[in-house]
Amino acid sequence: MIDYHIHTLLCNHAQGSMESYIRSAINLGMSEICFLDHLTVRESEKGLSMAPGEIPYYFQAIQLLKQQYKDAISIKAGIEIDFNPAHTDLFQEIVGTYAFDVVASALHFPGGINVVSGSSAWRHGENDTDYVYSLYYEHLEKMLEFNYFDVICHIDLIKKFGRKPSRSFDKEFNEILLKIKTKNLCVEINTSGYNHPVGEPYPSFDMITKCHELGIRMTLGSDAHTPAHVGQHYDRALPLILSAGYKYLTTFTQRRGKKVPIT
Repeated sequence: MIDYHIHTLLCNHAQGSMESYIRSAINLGMSEICFLDHLTVRESEKGLSMAPGEIPYYFQAIQLLKQQYKDAISIKAGIEIDFNPAHTDLFQEIVGTYAFDVVASALHFPGGINVVSGSSAWRHGENDTDYVYSLYYEHLEKMLEFNYFDVICHIDLIKKFGRKPSRSFDKEFNEILLKIKTKNLCVEINTSGYNHPVGEPYPSFDMITKCHELGIRMTLGSDAHTPAHVGQHYDRALPLILSAGYKYLTTFTQRRGKKVPIT
């Protein structure tokens, strides 16, 4: 089994050494993991991720750990870039400089609105729900205009705190899935949603099923911010993935995808 979404202390809101995450994965019998730490370039959100200047250290640390643990587990180097249309040139420069195995994109601040933090106004009921949902899908579409990433993380993160719009956004989501398929991108199944008020993975089972119907590739990650969360809730998510029709997940080496059977 794999875990393609593991964080490090560099994001400033995780716990434990990189080696402690690796040992946790080995103890679970995992064959492959990917460090996928945050890169958020947003003036108002400093301290929520590693800074661009820390990327060389992060990347080199993973290379050393790859070699150190090569006989026990496969370790991949990835990065989770928070989409910000004002800094896409920087993102393209970064992914062109470092030989990451996988580059993921995520949307945490559509239009500058924080939809992820427990202390956010969104979490506490502020902002019009339909408006923010509309803004979220609008920015997902903008994100898909760029080509610097391979995977989309927690694609329906907007639902995290259980806020539901008054109308359906199926049309918008279906159009986004068609673009994902056309671009041959991979969607992440993120199990951390079971820890959040929404109480289900990202994306939902219905969305996973739609992805399968369209032939969209999937990978799997825990979004672990502590070593104990590596592989979290896989016992709940794997039956959903299998019942949606998936028999394979996708792993990456030097940004090339490979199918691996779900075991």
